[in-house]
Amino acid sequence: MASFRKRPNGWEYRISYKDENGKNKIKSKGGFKTKSEASKVAAEMEIKISKAPLSDKSILLYDFFKDWATIHKKPYISEVTWKKYEQTLRHINLYMKNKRVADMTPTYYQEVLNKFGKKYAQETMDNFHFHIKSAMRIAVHERIIDENFAEFVVSKSQVAPRPMDEKFLEEDEYLELIKITEENIKYKSYFACYLIAVTGLRFAEALGLTWSDVDWDNGLLNINKTWNYSITNDWAETKSEASKRKVPISKKTMDIIMEYKDKYWVDNDFDRIIFGVSHAACNKTLKKLVGRNIHLHSLRHTYASFLISKDVDLISISHLLGHENLNITLAVYAHQLEALETKNHEVVQKIFNDF
Repeated sequence: MASFRKRPNGWEYRISYKDENGKNKIKSKGGFKTKSEASKVAAEMEIKISKAPLSDKSILLYDFFKDWATIHKKPYISEVTWKKYEQTLRHINLYMKNKRVADMTPTYYQEVLNKFGKKYAQETMDNFHFHIKSAMRIAVHERIIDENFAEFVVSKSQVAPRPMDEKFLEEDEYLELIKITEENIKYKSYFACYLIAVTGLRFAEALGLTWSDVDWDNGLLNINKTWNYSITNDWAETKSEASKRKVPISKKTMDIIMEYKDKYWVDNDFDRIIFGVSHAACNKTLKKLVGRNIHLHSLRHTYASFLISKDVDLISISHLLGHENLNITLAVYAHQLEALETKNHEVVQKIFNDF
């Protein structure tokens, strides 16, 4: 795998590998304007160095997935998302070590998923299975296998899902949280929780906000970058292109943001609005205020759930959340839609009663 570092003349990549004689070698190149540019060139170089092209029918699943992810995913995703692909690679090494792509069958893969599901939650299983299935589409295209074995299985975790009350706040809890946090914005964690609660932003998106991202005239926040707080502690791309969006904020919220800027904001080199507060600190504040095991992402879920209850249409909510497609929104908030089913039945009945 390539490593990267920022030097006075730009970004540099370094690739450590062994040559055909087993000797350790290093390939490096610098002068790139951005890390993303260096990453793309490094990915191409890693493939040139690799002795196992994707079309090799004897290739191991581990090697195929590594090459596929490096070529088709790494140059176009954030470092945080790339970590998920590295996690899948570790799982392949653990559960399907030394297994050739050509030897994989739906039955064997189903047995792997059954074992996997005893240990991991559904979200982890979904990521793992999605990665394998996507990689194997290329394997079919490259004619290494005739059919995608991952298309004929069931990916179901046997681990109990996180309780619903850890994912969402009740409406009265949500409104009370907004009230308390807006009254205590002198504390950074309270201000961060308030802003996320009324915008549905991801934590990294909230940390990536600068003052130039606030459209004071139109009441909008421009989401165009994030702050990687878990790995690089530096600017990063948004989760996807769909995550680049404009989120409306009320006049009241604009006043609160302005009050925070005038009274409590601490100047910093990056001009970031939320600076000097950790994810852990915000989670601690949430649990203290709500009195149970609630996380920052619960505010994002609750924001969307609250909008659904106020009859905001799903397409708009999907855009506000920065989801890549409506299916993601439907999957996450299916329970909320079920709760509105009776209400919607009554609306439909009334429409046709008014003829």
